Amino acid sequence: MDILVTGFGPFPHVRINPTTALARQVARRLNASFRAEALVLETSYAGGLPTLRKHLTETRPKAVLMLGLAARARFIRVELFARGRSSRLHVDATGKIPAGSGAGALPARTTANPEGALASLRRQGLHVRLSPSAGRYLCDASYAVSLATAGREGVPVLFVHVPWLRPGPGRKPKGKVAAFRPATPALVAALAEIGAAMARAGR
Repeated sequence: MDILVTGFGPFPHVRINPTTALARQVARRLNASFRAEALVLETSYAGGLPTLRKHLTETRPKAVLMLGLAARARFIRVELFARGRSSRLHVDATGKIPAGSGAGALPARTTANPEGALASLRRQGLHVRLSPSAGRYLCDASYAVSLATAGREGVPVLFVHVPWLRPGPGRKPKGKVAAFRPATPALVAALAEIGAAMARAGR
């Protein structure tokens, strides 16, 4: 596999996670030139993380592009680090908390090109920033797993957090949609460009 694109399923207070469809759309677009696959992870410590670790070990993708929802964000975040620290204050999709906090773990840096990703997103007119922390939930935990499993072998691994997406035409008056919310076509185009660059770098 040239590139694995991951998204997440629902979690508390998020009934429909936009990264589910987003990961599939990006992988479908990448399949025009690469062998790409989308993997939608259960948003749980006991389910999602072992599934991701097993999939990476068995398929050995040459690049891993990970997508997560940052519901309160006002811009897209290109995550620089995974810290492997999980908060016991927030339950996962199954109502469970992590077994440990991961305190004391050293941060792992992305093995991809974050500045290149930033440029791709900006070319589409999207609001984006580099971010030093992927949070303390499943996003950060999964990023840490991917960097530890695939990244240590030099595979490009990058996590991108997206805010809520812009609704489709006619669903809501334009004047009532926050300008920072990305339009799906532009976001898919930018993420596919990022994924293509990662796949080429991983070959």
